[in-house]
Amino acid sequence: MNIPNARERILDAAVKVFADKSFEGSRIDEIASAANVPKSLIYYHFKNKDEILEILTKNFISDYLNIIESDANESHKEKFEQLGQRMQDVYYEFGKKNADLVRVIFIDSLKKTKEQPIFFKVIEAMIAKEKESNKDSNYDEQERRISEFFTSFIPNCAYICFADSWIKYFNMDKSKFDRLYLKVYEETHGAYHRNHK
Repeated sequence: MNIPNARERILDAAVKVFADKSFEGSRIDEIASAANVPKSLIYYHFKNKDEILEILTKNFISDYLNIIESDANESHKEKFEQLGQRMQDVYYEFGKKNADLVRVIFIDSLKKTKEQPIFFKVIEAMIAKEKESNKDSNYDEQERRISEFFTSFIPNCAYICFADSWIKYFNMDKSKFDRLYLKVYEETHGAYHRNHK
């Protein structure tokens, strides 16, 4: 059976099913139903759910690295100056496009297991990409990793996961919420870049 774009449809459906039911709570037959493909076709393309999540994660990391590539060579001052605009022009769209997958990765990263959280892999890839082009002799990899993870990546993932429910619960206008979030983000993560020597 030749179904056009079957692999992509399966991956898209898997994200939706994982986000709705959780990774552990989902079944291959639910993914097949959501993708409108036979279950056997999923096993033709993938060994199991773990491989599906692994591929989704690799694609997410690759896409994330592509969007951060433009600022990998920037100084801290340049990063600070471009932070608000880049957030509005690039990161908001990336977050909206990947909201369900971010939820899945967020939940998976919170599990207490022997494996390292997927979020660590994202930050590790980002720092490796940044190091390739960084000429700063004072570059502190550990400091950058901590700053990016705790003042940028995690807050932005929380924004992606909770913005809509926050707005409803606290009866806020979406544009006001976005403005306030961006202000706070610039005052926290932006401060790292602004004050960095």
